[in-house]
Amino acid sequence: MPRYNKREDFEAGLEQICPFFDSSGYSRTIAEPFRDKEGVFYSASFTLPPRSVEVHHLYSLGPVIYRIGEFFIEHTPYLEALGVASSAHYPSYDDDSRAGYAALLQDLRTLLAPFFTSSEETFSRVASQFMRSPRQKFAEDDRRLAYGGVLEDRLKAHARQLFIEKRYDEVVRIEAQIRFPEFLTEPERYIFTHARKHLKK
Repeated sequence: MPRYNKREDFEAGLEQICPFFDSSGYSRTIAEPFRDKEGVFYSASFTLPPRSVEVHHLYSLGPVIYRIGEFFIEHTPYLEALGVASSAHYPSYDDDSRAGYAALLQDLRTLLAPFFTSSEETFSRVASQFMRSPRQKFAEDDRRLAYGGVLEDRLKAHARQLFIEKRYDEVVRIEAQIRFPEFLTEPERYIFTHARKHLKK
């Protein structure tokens, strides 16, 4: 993981992907940064209704979320659904705060044409499976497993899903159930911290 979390890295990353979105008529909105003990959280969205792409940054590029109308899906599950995950460049594991943006740009150019050209109906069929399955899997695991490392992983996965759905109060409630916060990854810390931020508004 990169050691430094700088706004200029976030802005430089956006400059790498902005021309792609500009050429397609998407407008850019940069959210207000949020500072917490974990660092400063940055995010931006590119929108051409009813489509939007959200990018989040903490030390490096984090979650990338694709939306059409009320349907949404994250970057890697979307590529898996399209059958092209093996060709993905993002996520990038370089120790460089900006490397993820170049990798994302490659995927946008070469793998993600369906997002920009397919109908909302086609996208919703893919995204609805993503939106539904994590909640079902979590419920099944919750009934089947006693508390342990596996279930804690499920809790964190469920929190990620709820975060994407903007159900921030439920994310914060899940955070209270995490017994080993020292093992949270940076993206997981981002999710819980950003959820707390939204509840304070």
